Amino acid sequence: MKAINGCSMLARRTDKLMRQRGVALITILLVVAVLTAIVSRLSLSSEVWLRQVENSTSLAQAEQATRGAQLWINLILEQDSNDFDGTTDIWAQPLPPIPVAWGELYAWIEDMQARINLNNLIDEEGKLDAVALLQLERLLEVLDLDPRVAQAIVDWIDPDSDTAGPWGAEDIFYIGLDTPYSAANRPLADTGELRMVRGIDQQTWDTLEPYIAALPGGTIVNVNMASPEVLAAMMTDRGGPRQVMTEAERWTIEATRLPYTSAEDFAERALGNKDSEMPRGLTIDTEFFLAHTLLTFGDVEYRMATLYHRNRGNASIINHTRELF
Repeated sequence: MKAINGCSMLARRTDKLMRQRGVALITILLVVAVLTAIVSRLSLSSEVWLRQVENSTSLAQAEQATRGAQLWINLILEQDSNDFDGTTDIWAQPLPPIPVAWGELYAWIEDMQARINLNNLIDEEGKLDAVALLQLERLLEVLDLDPRVAQAIVDWIDPDSDTAGPWGAEDIFYIGLDTPYSAANRPLADTGELRMVRGIDQQTWDTLEPYIAALPGGTIVNVNMASPEVLAAMMTDRGGPRQVMTEAERWTIEATRLPYTSAEDFAERALGNKDSEMPRGLTIDTEFFLAHTLLTFGDVEYRMATLYHRNRGNASIINHTRELF
C-alpha cells in the first residue's frame, strides 16, 4: 500500500512539474514572440527613419543642384546678344545632360511668348481687350474646341461680377456646384487654374495647355517660335483661322529654317512686301522663358519649372515651381 501511495504521489508531482514546465515554455514562447515583434517594429522604424533621412538628403542635394542649374540658365539667357530669338539661338539648343555626384541633370528652355498669353484678355484698367478675346476664340476653333469657353475664361480673370456672354461664368455659377468655390477675378498666376473654369474638362485642358501661357499682361507672340495654330489665331486680319493655317505653316517652316531677324526681314520674306508692317501682336524677340530642369538619382526624379524675365540683356527669375508628372 505504501508503494502504491508513493507512486501516486510521484505521478502527481511529475504531472505538476510537467504543467509548470508547460506554462514556463508557453511563457517563454510568448516573451520571444513579443520580443520578436518589438525588434521587428524597431527594425522597421529604423528603416523608415533611415529612408526619411536619405530622402531628405537627396531632396537637399536636388535643390542645391537646381539652384546651380538656374544660375547656369540665367547666364545662357544673358549671353544671347542678338536682336531676335529663334531656333538658332544658344538658349534654344538642346542642353547636354550634366553629370552630378549622384546622378544627372537635364535642362531645356521654352519660349513662353510662343504661346498666347491669357492675361492679355484684360488690360491694365480691368477692361476686356476685344482683339485678345478674338484671338483666343480663334485658337479654340483651330484646336476643334468650343470657342464659347473663351467667355468663361474672361469672367475668371476680369475683376467684375458681370458675365461676358451666354457662356460666361461668375460666382453664382461656381457656388452652385457640388463643391462650391468663387471665380478668381484676377490675372492668372498659372494656367492650371483653367481646370476650375466652366467648360474646361480634362480633354479640353490637355488640348489647350501647350498653346497658352499666364504671363504679366501686355506680351506679344514671337513669330520665330510660335506654332502654326498660335499664328493662325493671331492673324485676325487675314481671314478665318482655318483659312490662314497654310500661311501660318509656311511662316513656321521658314522661321525654323532661318529665323526672322527683324520686322523688315519678316515683311519681305513672309509677307512678300518689305514695306509691310509686322501684324499686330507679333514680334521676333522674347522676354519670357520657362526653363525645365530634371535631376535623376537612382529611382528618384526632381523636376522644377523656372520662369525668367529678360530685359535689356539682364535675366531674372520671376518664380519657380515643382513639376509633377
